[in-house]
Amino acid sequence: MLRIPGLLLVLSLSGCAATPSRPAPERLRPWTTALRDQQPQTAFAAVYRVGTARLVFLAAQHANRDDSPTFRLIRQAYETFAFDIVIAEGFPTSRGPNPARTLQYARENGATSDGFVPGGETVPTVLGAQAEGAALWGGEPDDLEIKARILDQDFSAEDLLGFYVLRNIPQWIGERQIDHAGDPRLEALATAALARNRAVLQLPATVLPGFAEWAAWYQALNRTPVGAGFVTEEVGPLTDGRFGTNRIASAVSRARGAHLHELIITHLNAGESVLVVFGGSHLMIHRPALDAVLGRPCYLGPALESASSSCQR
Repeated sequence: MLRIPGLLLVLSLSGCAATPSRPAPERLRPWTTALRDQQPQTAFAAVYRVGTARLVFLAAQHANRDDSPTFRLIRQAYETFAFDIVIAEGFPTSRGPNPARTLQYARENGATSDGFVPGGETVPTVLGAQAEGAALWGGEPDDLEIKARILDQDFSAEDLLGFYVLRNIPQWIGERQIDHAGDPRLEALATAALARNRAVLQLPATVLPGFAEWAAWYQALNRTPVGAGFVTEEVGPLTDGRFGTNRIASAVSRARGAHLHELIITHLNAGESVLVVFGGSHLMIHRPALDAVLGRPCYLGPALESASSSCQR
């Protein structure tokens, strides 16, 4: 199959534009219920043509199956494009290229005999970058950067810490550590996450000191006890969402989006082919900003084999 120099899952570029592009984070789109309803129900990608270079933004549908559409699309991206840089969701840029911790995580959380992949799409993304010889970077800002942005708005330290723990629940369910948010195993996981994130955010032990306080924080915001009725939407960054936690998620999302957008444009301006792999909502949010800087994508859809012809140099 033809291999085109480019960027996987969010970005691919090999070649430098004559004039460096100016980031446009102000064009990032707010995540609303209307935008959510427009999002495709499967993994998809946008490919941008920038001179002789390509940018591919792969919008993952978070998955833990080797035969899932997300895993197939990641494999297609590596088969169809060549990359210098891969930018992945879930760990900070400040860890530098090819962080040992992330590489070890991918090696230790690969597919089981039944095709279940505990590490999710991070695994094929990381292992593909290694096979490609591309430098792997995290696409997340530092937690203290997020903390500064959030506390400068109408949110408390309890809100940020509580949300940091809450957003783990879909992952814990996906990894089969709990069956649902009413699972009694949640208390131990949340308690450990409170301690871990309290340290990361440099907060005192008095901020949500235990599971009971965290559960009370959750109930006050979402007006129901944490339990089996939990839905993933509760951690979504919906500006018009029906849950109190959506407001916090939206503020965190804006901080993450600005960081990722500027990181993408920085690598493009350096003339590097880049792959970025993030969840589907991120591409929906980033499209207006990327279009403003790079023009419209030469391909948008769920089958990257088609991009090899539509995105020729």
